[in-house]
Amino acid sequence: MRFALSFALLALPACAGMPTASSLAPEAAVAQHMWDYTRAWNRHDSATIARDFYRTGPSVEEQTASLERGFVSLREQGYHHSDIHEVKSCITGGNTAWAAMKFSRLKQNGEPLPPTIRASSYTLAKFADGWRITKVGAGGVSAEAPLACPAPASP
Repeated sequence: MRFALSFALLALPACAGMPTASSLAPEAAVAQHMWDYTRAWNRHDSATIARDFYRTGPSVEEQTASLERGFVSLREQGYHHSDIHEVKSCITGGNTAWAAMKFSRLKQNGEPLPPTIRASSYTLAKFADGWRITKVGAGGVSAEAPLACPAPASP
């Protein structure tokens, strides 16, 4: 329910002529990128994720193949989609960001795959074509603790 409401609220700006992700403040643009990523993830759209959201592999083709192998494994476990409970985003440098999400992986019938709530963090970089995830599982988050931006690095 919260997932559907969040997506509905994200769709309102497009309908109302509000700012697009590219015109949002940097932290809001990173958060929007993560919500858009989740929509592609829930479609199991490996090609779009590799092309528009990731910069983690040697090539888009290799990243697409890797993602598809991951989706095959998830579907074998009964995975259908993810329900996002929380997204946190932080700008960590001029063209770098960190994001984290708490989510559940659900079967078609809504039953969660264990563990019920998961957390993952991401390192992002801003490229000419927008924000891209450069590392998944950047650490520092857990399903039990509140999501918080990482402490700035000491000079």
